[in-house]
Amino acid sequence: MPVPSLLLLPDGRLALQTEKGPEAIHITPCFPWTAPLQYLSLRNSEGEELYFLKNPDDLDASSQEILKAEMSRSTGTFLIESIPSLRKEIELRCWEVITTRGPRSFQTELDEWPRELPDGSFLVEDLFGDLYKVPALKNLDPASQKRFWPLVG
Repeated sequence: MPVPSLLLLPDGRLALQTEKGPEAIHITPCFPWTAPLQYLSLRNSEGEELYFLKNPDDLDASSQEILKAEMSRSTGTFLIESIPSLRKEIELRCWEVITTRGPRSFQTELDEWPRELPDGSFLVEDLFGDLYKVPALKNLDPASQKRFWPLVG
């Protein structure tokens, strides 16, 4: 099957363009959990896999944007766009970030370090178990790079 196109149906549901027309789908992340936007099973309402997506970069630009928005709404992983503030307080690191879902504040323990992912991005887990994906340093604005670099440089 050629690389699919994703679209949103008039009712807001995610759909896969098939030979028969658009079919409503849901996304099931497969593995590894540290790469939440890779290895995705696109399934119909009966749970049948219609397409296994290894890499979102294989999609056209429009489908990539739809996928990114859908994954940010449906997973517990927040995608960080910038880091306006990152400071230490007693035994904690306090983060103020801008995510694809808006501004967020969270805390991590001082000994909790970002984990580098194969694509060069980083995964951070807060005190409550929420996950935050920080883009590769080169994809952050200069001020965010300066704040984040000491944790990974």
